[in-house]
Amino acid sequence: MNHKISAFCDKIDSVKKMSDILREMKYGEEKAPTNEIDAMIQTIQADCLLLANDKGDYAKENYDYSGVDHGFDHGLYDSEKK
Repeated sequence: MNHKISAFCDKIDSVKKMSDILREMKYGEEKAPTNEIDAMIQTIQADCLLLANDKGDYAKENYDYSGVDHGFDHGLYDSEKK
């Protein structure tokens, strides 16, 4: 697993929230247009693929599922106190 368990669980929560929204879009009183429903399905499928491909050894870093390093040790900031 490449990411922290907490990030993995947060991503699963996100997929669940999107699935609830999708259900409302499809079966709610005001139906969403087909292209919006299809876009939501594709987003959910893409996130599920990210989860499915999260394999390998965990290395403690500041990356999330976007692949962005959220740490401040990448040279943009002077972290050394003077």
